[in-house]
Amino acid sequence: MHKKTIASFMALILLPMPGYAEEARGQEKENEASKQRKTFTDDEAPVELDSVVVIGNQAQISSVDKGLAGSVDVITRQELEYEHVTDTLELFNKTPGVVLSRYSQGIVNTEISIRGFSGDGETPNAKLLVDGIPSNLFSGLTELDYLFPTNIQSIQVFKGTSDASTGLFATAGNYKVETRKDAGKQLQFGYGSFNTREMQGYFGDKQDNFTQNYAIGYRKGNGFRDHTENEKIALSGRWQLDFDQSTLALSAKYGKYNSPEAPGYMPKAQARANPTGVAPNALNDRGEKEFKHLSLHYDYFFNNDLDVSLKTYWQNFDRERDVRFVGSPNVEHRLDDQTSTGLIAKLNWKINPQWAVETGYDIEHQEVSQFNQRVNAVGVNIIRIKADYDFTAQGIYAKLENTPLEWLRWNFALRADRLDATANAPIIIGTNLIPARQINTDLYDSPTIVQPKFNAFANLNAQHTLFGNAGRSFQTPTGINLNQFDTNSGARIPIDVAVNDGWEIGLKSGWSSALNTRTSYWQQKAKHEFINIDNFRRPLGETLRQGLDASFDYRLNDYFSFWGNVSKVYAKIEEPNPQNPEFKGHNIRGIPDHTASLGLQFTPDSDWIARIHIDRQGAYYINESNLGGKYGAYTLTSANIDYKTHWGRVSLLANNIFDKYYEYVYDFNSNGNPAGVNFAPGAGRNFMLTATVDFK
Repeated sequence: MHKKTIASFMALILLPMPGYAEEARGQEKENEASKQRKTFTDDEAPVELDSVVVIGNQAQISSVDKGLAGSVDVITRQELEYEHVTDTLELFNKTPGVVLSRYSQGIVNTEISIRGFSGDGETPNAKLLVDGIPSNLFSGLTELDYLFPTNIQSIQVFKGTSDASTGLFATAGNYKVETRKDAGKQLQFGYGSFNTREMQGYFGDKQDNFTQNYAIGYRKGNGFRDHTENEKIALSGRWQLDFDQSTLALSAKYGKYNSPEAPGYMPKAQARANPTGVAPNALNDRGEKEFKHLSLHYDYFFNNDLDVSLKTYWQNFDRERDVRFVGSPNVEHRLDDQTSTGLIAKLNWKINPQWAVETGYDIEHQEVSQFNQRVNAVGVNIIRIKADYDFTAQGIYAKLENTPLEWLRWNFALRADRLDATANAPIIIGTNLIPARQINTDLYDSPTIVQPKFNAFANLNAQHTLFGNAGRSFQTPTGINLNQFDTNSGARIPIDVAVNDGWEIGLKSGWSSALNTRTSYWQQKAKHEFINIDNFRRPLGETLRQGLDASFDYRLNDYFSFWGNVSKVYAKIEEPNPQNPEFKGHNIRGIPDHTASLGLQFTPDSDWIARIHIDRQGAYYINESNLGGKYGAYTLTSANIDYKTHWGRVSLLANNIFDKYYEYVYDFNSNGNPAGVNFAPGAGRNFMLTATVDFK
């Protein structure tokens, strides 16, 4: 069936229909110009039939899915261009409801999570797409360190279950990163705290029907904590040809992140007394990771109302790491190698002004090799994990959209996914008693996972849009947890996909041309949910997540503008797994009860811009038993000031201005025993001075 679908797409592409692509692009420009010519008074400022909130300059958005009703947030280049981070995932810190887990563990340094899911361990919760291409490791962890801010056009976050375009890992939503494809020439140099040196560059040019884009980034520094040297480099190129009816683009990316040392987790007393210190057990920790990517993007315009896109890709994630946790007898050597190949096809057809159809198919194939070993307390070498397997995920969907009235729009979709894993060699999970214990290699093969999706928008009046969504998503085991046998008893334990049902209802308002708000209530229920702790799957049972999201942006006058957001989250274990009935009613580990951000921008004239940014996070329980206390709360303030010159821009960035102590806390167990609770202090006050040269 899938082969026929792709063949049909290819046949459509080859049909000669000259002239329509240029006509479609010309019509889009005319429509946009028409929108810009239309003006409104403050009381008439209309709200579009969407729920998108933009942080930054709306004109800088290159693409956004306005068919999703719910929490859709976009960070534009205006907000990204002054950011300077060691870990690219920290760019998400302005987005409402996104939680950053700062591990401080070298190459495994940061993870992000949404909608009451935890960034702890390796539990998939959201799909990361870069220019439409998946960028999740086989574990579900997101990987973005092969991009620097100068090469990013926008970041879109969708929190919810109603996006039909993604399946695997999209349990709570997705992150969509769009790289730059504009014309421009830019070099940036920076120096900051902890002896941090940084260089970023971008070149984009269009000549007739040929567009080329290049980006480079380099960063090296010592880090806030001792034993935290890191170095990373990123290179990318994109080449596009435009034809009468189509475009063809080749994209190549390369990234390398080297941490010759890592500071490790510390006991509580040491973390509080010496937050810049290194854990005694981590003196030999180190790691490096490498990323390689090639992709081909083809778009064909049949006419103004019908187009098709194809993306095919090859990419490799390679990680090598030495790590020793508290209580471990020796350093554990970890190797992860994943090669992903895939195809993504999509067709859009606007049947008439009221009806539209979108359909798509995607396949992602992962070749995974995982090897962990260490020497135990008596000198015996233990192969902790040895696995070599293939994992394939296929998904197909169809979406029908209708605008029966000017004030009402809805869409309904069905998506179906199939997952399959096959072992290529015996799987070994060693223990102290059996250092190289072979386990059954009967891996996961799922039934078809059917997921309905629904989105709706209704303009109550010119200022207020009511929106709602509902949908089903799923959470799948990863890595060795795809094995369907208990690793201790050998008994067969069939794996259940964690089915996740969610919905959201909210209101987006444009009170005037200066003030916009969005508020919503959401809920997600899951069956057979699990978490992965240090590679091993632990079932939770049935869970309930619910919360309130609110955001606003306000332009006071030509000089001052504000934006802010807050997310309140409740995440409970409703019906625990039979082995842990005591977890009933408990909070799920690692989930702050709220997050909030507030931003202020002051523009005294055309040459100066000053910004203040405040981040707030609530505390969280560190295990399912809810024992050992709550940790992780903080309020951090950052600021930057830009001065425009005739040749570019000079910028000073200050993070954690008030030098507040904050920490990431992780429990390897579920009982709060201090011996298993680990602390990683966050960075104190730090600065970065940059100079950006814009070439004409």
